[in-house]
Amino acid sequence: MMKSIKINDKSLPWLFLGRDFNIPSFYYAIETEKVNGRPGSILKSKYLNEVKFDLPLIILNSYSSAGGVKTNDNIINDLVNFFNQDESVRLQIEGEEWYWNAVIHDGFEIPETNRAAINLKVSVTLTDPYRYALKGSMNTAISDQISVVNTGTADTPITVEARALKDSNFFMIAKGDEDYFMIGDDDVDKVQKDYSPMIYSSELRDFIGWNKQGVSTINDNYLGGQSGGSFTLSSSKESFTLNDAGTGTGWIGAEYKRSLSKQVQNFSFTLKLAVNQTKKGTTRCAQFIYDNNNRLLASIGYVNSRANQVTGRIIVTLFNESGDQVKIYDYPNNPKVYKYKDLIVYIRLTRVDDVFTIKTWKYKEIKYPERVTPIDQNERSYIDTGKFYQRPVTNISLYNAKHSTSSYMPTYILGTYNRELLERPKGSKDIIIKKGDSVLIDTKNFNVVVNEEPFLHEKTFGSDFFNVDKGVSELMIYPTGVFDTTVRWQERFI
Repeated sequence: MMKSIKINDKSLPWLFLGRDFNIPSFYYAIETEKVNGRPGSILKSKYLNEVKFDLPLIILNSYSSAGGVKTNDNIINDLVNFFNQDESVRLQIEGEEWYWNAVIHDGFEIPETNRAAINLKVSVTLTDPYRYALKGSMNTAISDQISVVNTGTADTPITVEARALKDSNFFMIAKGDEDYFMIGDDDVDKVQKDYSPMIYSSELRDFIGWNKQGVSTINDNYLGGQSGGSFTLSSSKESFTLNDAGTGTGWIGAEYKRSLSKQVQNFSFTLKLAVNQTKKGTTRCAQFIYDNNNRLLASIGYVNSRANQVTGRIIVTLFNESGDQVKIYDYPNNPKVYKYKDLIVYIRLTRVDDVFTIKTWKYKEIKYPERVTPIDQNERSYIDTGKFYQRPVTNISLYNAKHSTSSYMPTYILGTYNRELLERPKGSKDIIIKKGDSVLIDTKNFNVVVNEEPFLHEKTFGSDFFNVDKGVSELMIYPTGVFDTTVRWQERFI
């Protein structure tokens, strides 16, 4: 029986694997050293090398085959679209319970004369020389201990998912006495306190506490415009999105406002949004920060101002008491994110005394828990040397708009997370993981996030990412009784 091949879970109905293909395996390379006067040599190292091979393929091109008789142009165009990927692909042979992470390259040739069966080859390089099981495995901690049974023929990385049941100043997962990964500080002599309490947090699944603003102009040259329109909940009921932009010219949209639970001086405010980049159009999406006299103090947001291009950028601005605006951050999207259908954007503005810090990061929108690797991270600071932007904060608003001359790029406001930053005495430690927080550790990509925020800066010196060996590994979670933990892994084979 002829077997098809899949690339990223897609196949062509008329493309099959050649009959004489041999599966490559066990591609170890060694390095040796010759010693004079000694027979043979000394083994210096042994390691898995990259694997290169030709993949033989058959194209069925008869009246009875899928799609009937196809022209050479049809075949070539379909093959190019099938094989041409910017990154490594998931290459699977029908009937096998594993796949490769493969790079397909070099050219292929199609005979000019149309034939019922066409043979060709494509070149494949496995920079990652392992075969991966199609289905992953998982286990949940019992009494802070997790057994990992790796049935593959090689060690494998793990993904750790932990939900905090209590506040904690650290998280650690350990394998044996030497291998461990940790974030935070477990020094019991340091005073532990929450120096960044939440004053308002919402995943925006209802409009309780939010006040729709009437027709007015938000005097922000980069993120503002006319308000008066309305929001609605998205189809998933998990975000705000623009329902009616209202009427007018220029940027038109909706603003919803609310007060915070208290007046704050030092703060950390984060806006989370999603953009559907498959639908061309314009968007401005922002969180506005108001002082105790209801004057604009700051704005953080995302804008795509080109109606027919995907060229978004993140902008942060400040306003003095007279309403004069200064742009302190303007960061265009990395071109590699232009091709993503959906983009998750995080924007954080922190003020500690006269220092403003902007931190931004993004995710390609894929299903949790695969969404573990932040992209396009950036961080910058701005010093308020003239003390022009030191007013206390009492209110925030959310705004989304489109330009009146263009269509709307669908934008979804997913959350707003607002903390007060208290003064930390010398020698104290903050509770970096709060009750309900989600910790995600990806040892394959050397990555750790808390509530999807990059947290590698909290990695404890001396700890490191580790793999689990083939066979059974016993992992321990610390501190005990604090986290509900699950470990996922994918067997891999040499």
